[in-house]
Amino acid sequence: MKEGLLMARGIRALTTLVVAASALTLCGCSSSESPSPAANAQSEVDLQEPTDVTLGLTYIPNVQFAPTYIAEEDAVYANAGANVTLRHHGADEGLFTALTAGEEDVVLASGDEVLQARDQGMDVVAIGSYYHTYPVVVAVPEESDIDSIDDLRGHSIGIPGEFGSNWLGLLAILNNAGLSTQDVNVVSIGFTQQAALAAGQVDAVVVFTNNEMVRFGLDGMKVRALDVDQDALPLVSATLVSTREWVDAHPDAARAIVDGTTQGIERAADNPQHALEVTKKYDDTLNDPASFEGARAVLEATIKLMTTGNGAASGKQDLDRWNKMGQFLYDTAGVLTQAPDVDAAVTNEFASR
Repeated sequence: MKEGLLMARGIRALTTLVVAASALTLCGCSSSESPSPAANAQSEVDLQEPTDVTLGLTYIPNVQFAPTYIAEEDAVYANAGANVTLRHHGADEGLFTALTAGEEDVVLASGDEVLQARDQGMDVVAIGSYYHTYPVVVAVPEESDIDSIDDLRGHSIGIPGEFGSNWLGLLAILNNAGLSTQDVNVVSIGFTQQAALAAGQVDAVVVFTNNEMVRFGLDGMKVRALDVDQDALPLVSATLVSTREWVDAHPDAARAIVDGTTQGIERAADNPQHALEVTKKYDDTLNDPASFEGARAVLEATIKLMTTGNGAASGKQDLDRWNKMGQFLYDTAGVLTQAPDVDAAVTNEFASR
């Protein structure tokens, strides 16, 4: 995925499913009297089908989506009350096109993409966390005399272009160090960070910790990521996103997706081998042993992004960071035409933990 992650048909309202064993126990303990109206109503609720939900993922299958694959394959979503269809976007499809058209119900996308979409009039809302840490860092060759972000002053930095997470990440990293793009030489090199750095075309490159940094290691290229206080970056990475109309109509389904994905993250962290085996069902390139081991390295790096500082899985979003991001995108990055209504753009009402 070029941008890391950088990332659905409304149907019926979800009702809570009760396990069949529980229903049998209730029946076994009942008296000879006729069931109460409340019991009959509960029985009707229990028999309803899970709500159909289409979850959109970007581009081709990848181990970075392993938690969603696990939640689907292990029936985590189903047990939570959602009948999920996973759908990968085509490369030429807009990120929110299927969502706003009602062809998808939830999609994975970065927080900055949510605020930019809302700035364009789309009523999208982030309903659950996927990454807790922003994955962008600045890398330099191991032997470089650049030891800190401040040392980048006067040096060339390669980025894919002035767009997307790499660009916003660089702006935020420089801004937090008291620098701007005027203090460095920003060079657009496309997605050729590894080749450009190896050839000495640039002094540093902006990369993802779970993408290019992993590839550097697998290819034996020795690089260092400059120290950055990730918690201080005013940016939100991958999140679960829907429309306000859909979540208002299907609150239980939204909760099932958020909590089910969180459980998927937890299972991936607890059992990476299982995560890889499940991913192989979606990504047949992992049938190649070398690709399988490469995916293992990517998964290890991605789990660090998905879990909190103490290694826990949580669907709760950092609302303070969302507010800081809104201000940063409007005041510093200049990618928004007006100050965003962050309260309308993000909610934790569907995350139980």
